[in-house]
Amino acid sequence: MDYDLLATFYDSFIDPEVYDEYIKLINEYTSIGSVLDIGCGTGTLSIEMAKAGYNVVATDLSEEMLQIVSFRAKEEDVELEIAMYDMLDPIEFLFDTIIASMDVINHLTDLEDVEFGFTNIYNSLKQNGIFIFDVLSAEYIDALDGYKEKDEEYHFSWESHKGDKPHSILHTIKVEVDGSEEESTIYEVTHDFAEYERIFTKVGFTQLDKIILPERTIYVLHKDEMKPQSL
Repeated sequence: MDYDLLATFYDSFIDPEVYDEYIKLINEYTSIGSVLDIGCGTGTLSIEMAKAGYNVVATDLSEEMLQIVSFRAKEEDVELEIAMYDMLDPIEFLFDTIIASMDVINHLTDLEDVEFGFTNIYNSLKQNGIFIFDVLSAEYIDALDGYKEKDEEYHFSWESHKGDKPHSILHTIKVEVDGSEEESTIYEVTHDFAEYERIFTKVGFTQLDKIILPERTIYVLHKDEMKPQSL
């Protein structure tokens, strides 16, 4: 998975209505405190939360994305911490809120990784902490098979084809960079929502809300167990 090539035009693929839904949920279910934004992309949510007074740590696997986050934070005069992070790695600090927006969980390609990632997140939330994430629907991912796009403004082409697992998709992006073509692939998979719900309940989360959108479902979870769970 390589998002570095997508960084310059990432925002053109993002539905701002999904971010608006996240902001509503954040305002409803969280209080000003510490936030870990996993897979922050170009930092839209991180910056909005920092402006609102949250102590934000913005993380991603893409250095190019994080460079854009740093630039935007300086441009908008907000302070936040920036770091590379993989949700399959343990988190060293505790947070009041953790968010994983815009398909982040769909990059966990098997249920064992989902459970491992959810456990890491659970263990890194303070008591009564909130976790908000979304997953794409199987119908949406299946409908992406055969998708093609060529963009003259950003000099890239994008093709999506069915992956090797049920309800998986492989995106191939080719970008012209300094007269040569570079290629990046992104793999996403979704599982039955009941499986995600089974796993986060097993880990120890309680579901507070579930927002069903046309292409994805957003979950709001609460940490209400006294002891962290482990695999």
